Formats: sequence, C-alpha cells, structure tokens
Amino acid sequence: MPRVSLRSLFIAVAVIMAGFQLVAVTLAALPPNRYSDAAAPRTSYLAPYFTQNWRLFAPSPVAEDREVWFQGTYTAADGSVKTTAWVDWTAVELDLVQHRLVGGRAGYVTSKLYGPLGQAYRGLGTAERETADETPQDSPPRWAQLRADLLAGGASPGRVSTFLLYEQATARLATDVLLSRWPDRELTAVRYRLRSAPVVPYESRSGTAAERAASRPEATERDSGWRRPTPGTAAERRTVASFDRRHR
Repeated sequence: MPRVSLRSLFIAVAVIMAGFQLVAVTLAALPPNRYSDAAAPRTSYLAPYFTQNWRLFAPSPVAEDREVWFQGTYTAADGSVKTTAWVDWTAVELDLVQHRLVGGRAGYVTSKLYGPLGQAYRGLGTAERETADETPQDSPPRWAQLRADLLAGGASPGRVSTFLLYEQATARLATDVLLSRWPDRELTAVRYRLRSAPVVPYESRSGTAAERAASRPEATERDSGWRRPTPGTAAERRTVASFDRRHR
C-alpha cells in the first residue's frame, strides 16, 4: 500500500476546504432561499467586504425606496439636553444621482448600509435586539460595554461582531453628518432610522399623482438605539461637510 506523504495530505485537505468554501459562497450569493440562509453562518466573514444582492435583476427587482435618517442629542447653553431634527441623509446622497449627470457615485453610501444593517440586526436574538434598541438616550453605552451586554444574552460572537461593525460605521457617519449641520453643538448621543417605502403598485402607475400616492403602501420604519457619538477623522468630517453643502 503506497505511503501518503505529509505534502499530499496537506494538499488534499486544502482542496477539500477550498471546495467546501466555494460551494458555501455560491449558495450564499444566490437569490434568497433556504440554501443561502443555511450557508450564511459559514460566510458571515464576507459581510464587511463583499455583498451580493438582487435588487436590480429578477427575481427580486427594486420594490421599495430605502432611506437612512440620522438624529442626535446635544447639550444646550442652559445645560439641558435637546434633540436635533431628523436628517434624511439618503436624500442628500441621491442629489448626486438625480441632479448630477456627470460625476462619480461614490457618495451613495446609505444604499450599501441599509441591507447589512437590517440583516445584522435580524441575526441577533429577540433579547439581544431589545438590548440594542433600549440603550438610554442620556448615557449610551461604550462600544465595548454594548458588546459585552449582547454577548451576555447568548448571541453568537460572530453575529455580534458583524452587528457592531455596521452600527459603529453608521454611528460614525451619523456623527459626521450631524456635526456638519450643527458644528457648534456638543453631541451626546446619535441614532439612525431605517425607512422603507414600497413603490407604487404596477397597476396604479398610470393614475394621477393623487391616485398613485393613495395606492402606495405605508412606509415602515425602525429606529436604532442611542449610540455614543463616534466622529471620524478631521479629513472625513471635512469631506462629509463639503458633500452636505453641495448636495442638500
């Protein structure tokens, strides 16, 4: 019987692992189905870097308008804590697409955040979602404390890491956006809102503006818990402020 060398064994194991991962990634990239759902835990490490969605092509064409809004709290001159107005940041970003025929589209960030924010949130258990949603406005927890609270509820460390990755990125953008609107205010907390408005049904698109508006399904919204202000670098804040001035 031929003797199997260590080199041959290593190659065989590497090929098997690569083949398994290739199949898992392929299943996870398919349009949503029970196979992609089953493969998702094995490919969660891809979420921060690579995403696949089917909003543009069948079988899941675009069927809703998705928006990300930001709000913050700040300390007023009299020492009281007040809340800012909501800022529809997606509308600001869409100006680049709708009114600028020439130019890049790199500013359309919230379209990439919306899906992962919802997916990461749904990846938590019910108790962990309540923990994430009920962070206090007057004293939002530090990120390390929020991680510990979520893990204490029994959530998967991988799912918690993915959830906090997108929460921190969104809190950072929210902080920079709110500082661009109110640079003299001392922010004490920030949060985001995900708003989804289904498009007008196909059979109603030939009606008047009033008829189309009346036939459009109601929008759904989800507000995050309060997060600690997480400003970006000075260069990032200048970039966000410049973009805001040009497109709002």
